[in-house]
Amino acid sequence: MGTVFDYLDWRGDLTFSACPLCEVDSLIFSMISYIDFTDIVSPPESVSGVSLMAAANSFFSRYPTPKDYPMGILIPKEIVKLFAKMKDTPRFRNVEIHAFVNDTDVERQIQFSAVTFLLDDGTVLVTYRGTDDTLIGWKEDLNMTFLPVVPSQSAAVAYLKSVADVWEGPITLTGHSKGGNLAVYAAVHSEERIRSRITDVFSNDGPGFGTYILDDPAYLEMRPRIHSIVPQSSVVGMLLEHDENYTVVKSRQKSGLLQHNGLSWEVLGNAFVHLEEISAESRRIDKTVNRLIKDMTPEQREEFSEAAYQLFSVEGAQTLTDFVAVRKSWLAHSKSLDPKVHKTVQRMLSALVALNTKEIVGGFLKKGVGKTPRKGASEAVPTAQELSSFSDENGAECVSNVSEENISEV
Repeated sequence: MGTVFDYLDWRGDLTFSACPLCEVDSLIFSMISYIDFTDIVSPPESVSGVSLMAAANSFFSRYPTPKDYPMGILIPKEIVKLFAKMKDTPRFRNVEIHAFVNDTDVERQIQFSAVTFLLDDGTVLVTYRGTDDTLIGWKEDLNMTFLPVVPSQSAAVAYLKSVADVWEGPITLTGHSKGGNLAVYAAVHSEERIRSRITDVFSNDGPGFGTYILDDPAYLEMRPRIHSIVPQSSVVGMLLEHDENYTVVKSRQKSGLLQHNGLSWEVLGNAFVHLEEISAESRRIDKTVNRLIKDMTPEQREEFSEAAYQLFSVEGAQTLTDFVAVRKSWLAHSKSLDPKVHKTVQRMLSALVALNTKEIVGGFLKKGVGKTPRKGASEAVPTAQELSSFSDENGAECVSNVSEENISEV
C-alpha cells in the first residue's frame, strides 16, 4: 500500500473542483501546518493571500537545503518533502493560503498556530497545528487534564470566527494531534451561524476532552460531521475522554507512538486503509493511562504539569531540541528542584511503571540501556539508569521496578 506521497502521484493532477477534499487531503493539509509561514502568509488582519506554490518557493528560498529546516525532534522532517511535492501538483499548487497565526507565550501558557486554505471548489479549510517543539506547548497539553478550557482552545474558536467573518462558503476544519482537538473544540463552540456552514471536521489522532464536551448538545449536533481518525495502535488519540465513533487506519509503523506520524498511514486510492478496530495494546493504554489520570485529583494533575515543565526546563531550555542539547545536565537539574516537584514526578513515574505502560516509556527506556543515545526522539527522554536514579528528597528510588531485565521484555 502507498502513503500520502503516492497519493500525490495518483491524485495530484485533479483539482478540488474535479474531486472534492477527502480524508487523505485533510491529513496532508494538517501536516504542512507545522511549516512556519511567518512573513510568507499574511496574518488574519489581512485578506491578501498567496498561492501554495508561491509560498513554497519563498520557503525553499530560505531553506535551499530542506534538511536544515528546524522542525524539532518530534515533528516528522518528511513534512518539508511533502510540501515540496505538493507545489508541483495541479491539485495543490494554486490553493490560496491565508490568515497564518503563530502564538506561543510562556506567561499565558499557550502554543497555538493556525492557517486557512481556500480551495478552488469554494471550500474554506481551517487548519490547526498540533503540538510543536516548544516545552510550553507540551505543558499546555498536560494542562488539558485539569483545566476545562486551555488558551489554545479559546484561540481556536476566535480564529474560526475571524475566518468565517471574512470568507463565505462551506467550512471544513482539520488538524493533527492537538490540532485535531482544537478543530473539534472550535466547531462545537462556534456560533450557530458558523456551525451551520461547517461540513466536516477532521481530527487526525487528536486527544480527547473532559466528559463535559461529549454530552454537550452542540457536540451531539456536530457529531455526524466529525471524523476522528486514529492508527491501529494509537496512543495520543486514546488520551482523555473520547468518542468511540472513530475510524481506525493502518500505519506502516509498529510502535504506537511512531504511528502518531500521519505520514506513515497507508493509503489506497483516495482513502486510508481502514481496519476493523484498534489493537489490544491501544485499548490497554486507553484504559490504564486514562485510569491513572482519573485517579489523580485536579490539583495533583496541575502539580504534575508544573513539575514536569520545571523538570524539562533544564538550563533555561524552551524547546525539546534545547533539552536534548543540555540533556546531560538533566539529572543534576532534577536534584536541585523543589522537593515537592521531585516527589510529584516520582509519584507519576512510579504509577506509570505500576500500570505497566511499557508502550509509552518502555520503548524509549530500552534504547537508553547500556548505550549512548542515538540522535533522534529517544534523546528527549532520560535513560533507564537516569530514571532509576531519580530520587525524592529522602533518597528513595522513584522507579525501583525499572531494570535492565524487565526492560528487555518490552
